[in-house]
Parts: sequence; C-alpha cells; structure tokens
Amino acid sequence: MPASKSVLLARVTAALLAAAATGTMPVMSHAADDATPAVRQVPPSIRVVAAERRELVETLSVNGTIVAREEAAVGTDLNGLTVLALNADEGDVVSKGDVLAVLDRSMLDTQLAQIEASRAQAEANIAQMRAQIGDAQVGVRQAQEALDRADALQKKGVASDAQRDNAVNGLDSARAKLDSAEKALAASEAQLAVIDAQKQNVLVQLGKTELRAPADGLILARNATLGGVVMAGSAPLFRIAIGSEFELAATVAETALPRLAAGMKASVAVPGLEQPVEGSIRRISPEVSQTSRLGAIRIALAPNSPARAGNFARGEIELVRRAGLAVPASAVMYSGAQAFLQSVENGTVKSRSVTLGVRSGDVIEIASGLAEGEEVVTRAGTFVADGDLVTPVRIEATGAVKP
Repeated sequence: MPASKSVLLARVTAALLAAAATGTMPVMSHAADDATPAVRQVPPSIRVVAAERRELVETLSVNGTIVAREEAAVGTDLNGLTVLALNADEGDVVSKGDVLAVLDRSMLDTQLAQIEASRAQAEANIAQMRAQIGDAQVGVRQAQEALDRADALQKKGVASDAQRDNAVNGLDSARAKLDSAEKALAASEAQLAVIDAQKQNVLVQLGKTELRAPADGLILARNATLGGVVMAGSAPLFRIAIGSEFELAATVAETALPRLAAGMKASVAVPGLEQPVEGSIRRISPEVSQTSRLGAIRIALAPNSPARAGNFARGEIELVRRAGLAVPASAVMYSGAQAFLQSVENGTVKSRSVTLGVRSGDVIEIASGLAEGEEVVTRAGTFVADGDLVTPVRIEATGAVKP
C-alpha cells in the first residue's frame, strides 16, 4: 500500500475513534489540494425541562417536644395522713370530680368528735347564762320596786334615809349582776362561734382526704403510693393533661416569625408513628429570646392523637399554598442577589434574569421573567454557558425523558 494511503487511512481511523469517544459524527470531504478529512462537531446534548404551572406549597420545618396544652396538679396541704386507696393510675382518662385517692381520716374524725363535745358544752353554758340573766332581771325588778317603796315612805316621813340608801344599793347590785350575766352570755356565744369555725375547718380537711380530679383529662403522672404518708408542700400526687389536649412546643428563628399566624396548618411527624399528626398553630409568643434570638410557638394537635407528652417531634408548617409557574430549583443560578435561568431557544443557551417566588420541595416558583412552556437547562451553569449551542433533551417534570 502506498505511504500516502497508509497515512490517510490512519487519520480516518483516528477521527472515527475520536468521534466514538465524544459522540460526534465525522463528515469527510476531499479537497483537491488536501486529502485530510474535515470533521463537523454535533452540539452536546443537555437536559432541559419546560416551565409548567403547578400547585406550590412552601413549608417551614420546626423541631420541638410534645407537651400538654394545660396541666392540672392534684395534691394536698394535709400533713401526716396515710394513703388508704388509689383509684387511678397513669394513662387513665378521668372526669372532673372523680376520686383519685383516699387518705386516712381517723385522726380528723377524732378531732371532729372532740369539737362536737366542746360545742355541746358551750351550748350548755349559754343556756346557763341565759337562766342567770333571767334571775338577774328579776332581781333588778325587785330592787327597783324596793326603791320605789322606800321613796314613797320617805316622803311620808316613815322611812329613814338609811332605808332609802339600802334600796338604792340593792338596785345597783342587781343591775351589776345582770350586766355580768349578759357579758358571760356574750363570751359563751363567742366561744361557740370559735368552736363552729374549728368544726368547719375540720370538715374542710375531711373533704380533702378524698383527692378529686379538678378537670377532665388524662393522668400523666402518679406520685402517690399506697400506704405512703403525704406532706404539705411536697410534689403533686397526680398530674393531669386537661382535656387530653397536646401540643408541639417549638422554637422558630426571629426572621421566620413574621410569616407565621395563628391557625396555619401544620403536619407533625412523631417517631414511631407511620402517619403524621395534623395540627395548627395555636399560639405565637410575642417575645423573642435575647440570647438565642428564637421565638416560641405552640402547634395544637388533632384530638385523640397518639402522640405522647415528652415525644420529640418535627413539624412542617404550611406557609403558602398556591398555583404558580415552577421549574426545578437546580435550574436557578445566582449572581449576588439576582437569580438567573438558562433558557434554550433554537438550540442556543440564553441566560435571563428572573424573579423568584416560593420554594416547594425541589421546585421553585418563577414569579416573572419566564413564560409557561419555555424550556430551561435543568442544571444551570454546570455544563454550558450563555451562547453555547446544545442539543436539548427534553424531560418531563416527573423526570421521564420525552421520546
């Protein structure tokens, strides 16, 4: 084989190998003055997606702990009483007024019996004082009559001054006895009032020997033990989640707080539960921590949710839900604060400035700068630049490649 043909064959073979490696197809043409084949490059393939209108949901993730919305503590201010019976335990649902525990009341019953005896004695003293008052009143009347007779006899010159003075003194003495009896009666009546107050206090304490639920709810904790001695000021014997209502207590960055409002829907994922628990924002703290720059929020969970107090949970708060024009978030590139897309028009890449809206998962809303149906590079700035020629490979929004 001539040397010139061997060289030409080697060049053609090299061109074909290069085309196989790069994906381009060589086109050979023979010039009159040069036998080297010319290779025409095919533009590289690039994936593009059309902007489409879809429902967009922007969420805010928060972490926190499940807590009871409101708690009620059941305790006692009695000292030294023994727990005789326990009628409820952790996890029980109780109604307002249910007896949760019963304390020993024998000591209080003894005090009540003593008070009843003291009251009977006080009532007897009052009756005696009233009888003495009756006698004193008779004495005063008799002394007054004696004085009247002495005055009449003295005017007739029959009675002496001494007899009249004795009558006056007798009246004063009778009046003093009446006053003393009346004061003794008042003292006995006051003593009876004291005894009645003591009795009422013992009756109140007797009522406290039955520990009752202050509200409907779920018992979270029971610290009472059968045979245990209760002490005033000790920890509550029972803790109740009022109404069996639970919430997610979470914190949010101060920059996100202005976007939140009471009533916003949320989905709360609890470890161990296959399905999230539905809820809504109930309360937003008006204060931001000066140290952490976080604000507290409460997300009320749906009634009868399987979440337990103390569970760690993750909440997704729905900030925005609307229909809008969207592209994959990977299609957006940034230059400072300005966002850009790489659109493909007639096989040419063209960068264009856009205004972004909400972000929903892996897609982002294009508020302006792009029309529905226009195609953009799915991964902007990675393989191509503005003005490059490309062969667009169209994919669906779901990721399937169009034929």
